[in-house]
Amino acid sequence: MKLKNYDYNLIILTTLILFAIGAVSLYGIAYYNYLAVDSQWTKTVQYSQYIDEMDSYLYPFLVLLLISLGLCIPKRLFEQDILIKFSAVILGITVILTVLSDIEKGLGFILAVMTVVQAIVLIMTIKKSKSIRFEKEGYIVRIGSSLLHLGFVIIILNFVSLRESSFHLLIFWIGVVLITVGNIFSFYLHGSKG
Repeated sequence: MKLKNYDYNLIILTTLILFAIGAVSLYGIAYYNYLAVDSQWTKTVQYSQYIDEMDSYLYPFLVLLLISLGLCIPKRLFEQDILIKFSAVILGITVILTVLSDIEKGLGFILAVMTVVQAIVLIMTIKKSKSIRFEKEGYIVRIGSSLLHLGFVIIILNFVSLRESSFHLLIFWIGVVLITVGNIFSFYLHGSKG
């Protein structure tokens, strides 16, 4: 089973999801500034309600982004038929964990799987493995793509599962660095050949 324009549709889907996440973030910032007229509001129950409300708006788009990444990241390793089955199994387990426990456990599972898969892709890319597939040629571009995807997964994992961790900020900045270096390698150094 080959899907036509698979990569193109995946790019469009991811772009729309990231646009929606950006819109929710802009709304959250505007709402925060509106409530911040009272400088003590962050010490009230209203602040906790604001955080929970913003999280509830963001979670559906994070799930969609994870599904998109779940279709994108493993495609480097698996043929399309296996990829779709793999993604369906992971999504099924995620839904079961979400129903039996909560959305954070479900998202934590899919994020852990995507982190492991993307770390494997990155290691194989660094080792110049012939068994992984990329749309573009060039060692630097492939490393950049791998770093970029890993950075996104780490940022989302940090948001979903590690907010209370003492390493929260460190993990956030690791994700930011990976995304930044990935962008530079993918889009600005793409003329380099490896």
